[in-house]
Amino acid sequence: MRGSRNLDPDQGTDDQRPIPAEERAVLNALRGRRRKSRHSSTESFYAPAYPHLAKYGWLGTSRERVICNFLLGGPVAQFLWGNGPGIAAGKEQDSLAHVIVSALAGHQCSATLEGMDILAATLGTERLAVDDDEAARGRVVEETKTSERILDIGCDELAERITKDFRAICLVEKELPRHQWMQLLMTFLRLALPMWLLAQMQTTRWLHFWLIKAMEGHPPPDPMTIRRKLRDRNRGLLQPTLTPTRELFEHTERYMKCRVEISILLYHLAEAEGVDQLNKRLTVTKTGSDIVNLTELLVLVRTASRDVRRLAQFREVCGDLDIRSFLTREGERHAGWRNPLMRGQGKNIDEFFRVLYRSDLGDEAGGYLLTPEGRGSQRGFRVFPGQLLLKTATYLAGQRKRARDGGGGKLVLEDVEEHFCEYGIDFSVAADARPRLMEQLQNLGLLEGSPDAGSSAAVSIPY
Repeated sequence: MRGSRNLDPDQGTDDQRPIPAEERAVLNALRGRRRKSRHSSTESFYAPAYPHLAKYGWLGTSRERVICNFLLGGPVAQFLWGNGPGIAAGKEQDSLAHVIVSALAGHQCSATLEGMDILAATLGTERLAVDDDEAARGRVVEETKTSERILDIGCDELAERITKDFRAICLVEKELPRHQWMQLLMTFLRLALPMWLLAQMQTTRWLHFWLIKAMEGHPPPDPMTIRRKLRDRNRGLLQPTLTPTRELFEHTERYMKCRVEISILLYHLAEAEGVDQLNKRLTVTKTGSDIVNLTELLVLVRTASRDVRRLAQFREVCGDLDIRSFLTREGERHAGWRNPLMRGQGKNIDEFFRVLYRSDLGDEAGGYLLTPEGRGSQRGFRVFPGQLLLKTATYLAGQRKRARDGGGGKLVLEDVEEHFCEYGIDFSVAADARPRLMEQLQNLGLLEGSPDAGSSAAVSIPY
């Protein structure tokens, strides 16, 4: 298993030789946020402007899963295959693979320096070619194939939004300077990946809720309700406000407690009823000999609830108390339940979400969503997009409106708010959110209409 190697222009090549000056110059042009390090407070992240530069750094085997599961194998695959396999989905997959690879390789590359992007010209034409275009597209197709992770819920709003925004950003690569396009891409990824994870965490919370209801004797919700709740899992995740909040931490804490309690419940359910059904793969509505759908599981839990309550462990822990009390008392024995932000998967999730935070250094362009405040137990953050994130979302909202309306229609504030809303960021809750949004758009020169127009105020499309 190969470990990670950070991309660093001063680190040198594998055989300890210095990186050529031209390549160091291009790497330094895309120096980003400060990287937390035990050895130095001034180390930064760097991005490879072109595939040739990626050879100086790589992700470890475990870290590759972040990109695969939270982008290509996550929302992109969910968008392609959420309605099941089909010819149209396969064609869309091939088209998307071509668009992604072409953008990452770069369109502004030619045999001569005339008209070439400055970063490409600095590298030189011999460093710009992609060795095997077809193999690269094949890798994208492989990572976006259908899998057991696909939720059979039909149209998935967040998966569709992320995939279409990713395509729009890849398509605009040929129209922008490479440096500007890379900033646009990185800002999009910085928002899309953690918000996808946050939305996926809500499926665990809904499963926990339905399992508890089944244990209490309630019938399972109908399949249409289940699909609707899971499709809407992206809505209302964070509320922009100028008042510091712990909202993101609370999401992680609730997720970890639900995760631990589900494991405890299923363990005791297996003890009471056997494990045949629990060894099968769980789906939303599909049926089959090797799978169990959510409705079938909830019926099984409801039927077995009395047997679970008769278990010696249940009686010893809480006697005649309800299932919630039992799970709480059992959960307290687990470090992940007691201290979810500092133990196990909860610690990893908390660290991953830090990509949303504003960094002290290297974040002047404003690609962040959260501004940290306080320390220790008082640690919190203000939820409001920085200038670059706001410009990126406004651009993507404009591309969405052009595609939907056939190129017609003026972009208005409501379109920008709705775009954020599909990522789980709801400007309609806090009273100070919309006025602050309009103020920031006005400062960026993007608000064309009068603030008095409210949600109908016209907005310019950047880039």
